[in-house]
Amino acid sequence: MAILGFELDEISRQIKLLEDSGLDEICIVEETRYMRIKGPRQPSAQPVYVAAAPGSGVPASAPAPRALLPAATPASAVDENQIVLSSPMMGMFYRAEKPGAPPLVNVGQRVSTGQVIGIIEAMKIFSEVLAEQSGVVVAVPAEDGTLVQAGAPLIVLRKE
Repeated sequence: MAILGFELDEISRQIKLLEDSGLDEICIVEETRYMRIKGPRQPSAQPVYVAAAPGSGVPASAPAPRALLPAATPASAVDENQIVLSSPMMGMFYRAEKPGAPPLVNVGQRVSTGQVIGIIEAMKIFSEVLAEQSGVVVAVPAEDGTLVQAGAPLIVLRKE
């Protein structure tokens, strides 16, 4: 018997993994199915996301977690003369237009309002992320190929 594309034994294994690992939440994201299991504990700041190859199923052992950048940047991490350019949506962040291409922005580079600073992939749709303000790049907290939440810091600029 399957529930939303998952067999009951798969669901049971993931519930056991959740209980044994001490995690508060597990999300399984595959091409054709999605499952989110929340434990009885207080919700954590971020769930663990797992992407599996289509049709491969989820292994019974602990899945390899993918990093998920937090949605907010601590106020102490940004000076008053800096601007944080945040992710407009949840998805995979890419620093370049295509694999092997140079990053769209680098530390020390001047960025203009409306300039493309990265790409977010969500549901196989690639969206350009545009700079909302201008400045000089002082940090790039989002790593290439990282799953980010909406509001996660992508680029930190120094005001001009």
